[in-house]
Amino acid sequence: MLYESFPSFRRALELVYGRGSSRAIVVLIGECSVTYQGRAKSFLDFGERLVIVKKDGSVLVHQNELREPVNWQPPGTRPIYQATDESFVIRAERTKAREYMKIVFKSIEQLTIKVLDDSAELKLSGMEEDLVRAIMDNPTLIEEGIRVSAKERRTESGSVDLFCRDSSNTPVIVEVKRGSPNVAAAYQLESYVRDFKRKNSDVKVRAFLVAPRIPLMVKNMLREKGFEHREISFKPFLEEDSQSKLAEWVST
Repeated sequence: MLYESFPSFRRALELVYGRGSSRAIVVLIGECSVTYQGRAKSFLDFGERLVIVKKDGSVLVHQNELREPVNWQPPGTRPIYQATDESFVIRAERTKAREYMKIVFKSIEQLTIKVLDDSAELKLSGMEEDLVRAIMDNPTLIEEGIRVSAKERRTESGSVDLFCRDSSNTPVIVEVKRGSPNVAAAYQLESYVRDFKRKNSDVKVRAFLVAPRIPLMVKNMLREKGFEHREISFKPFLEEDSQSKLAEWVST
């Protein structure tokens, strides 16, 4: 890792173009202005800011507050560094998108260059897919005797989360929501049933809406349409948690 406080502009240029810098993340803290031209135009006058240039070309300009950068360029951007006795400049260009961002430093307080050793991938838990997977592993969460026949079965209105059959071999359409569903979920389930009946007019079909919590208004609408529901609550766990399972499931 290279780290310098108050480097000269020419020294900063030497460091960012040094050996191995193309694989490194560059972090600068200093007083800069930012000009952007592309789909719109913007200018941010001089102020102390944090600027990050990642090895994939991403360029982020952060102010003292808020999570999101005030200016940024996405991966694939080509950063070009320039220096004179009066300034240090980062030109971030995207030629295909015709976007251009220019960052002009009139002082640099800190410059850090580091190749990060990080090959880990983000793992999420508590998503809709987790609930779908739990039902596939244990279909009795919905009903005794039910079995899963297909996942993401295509219809004209979209993909059915789970296509199942009950103990009587009756087709069962299951729509899963990770949060509290609204009435749109009932209409979505209805469209799946309609698509199925269009091709299987003489076949009886059941339909379930599954979610951790279902509002009373949605339950009433489901009953009116002849559909069923199941509330399955869960507590998500990641692999690193002390328990070896991804989630604890309770069906009501």
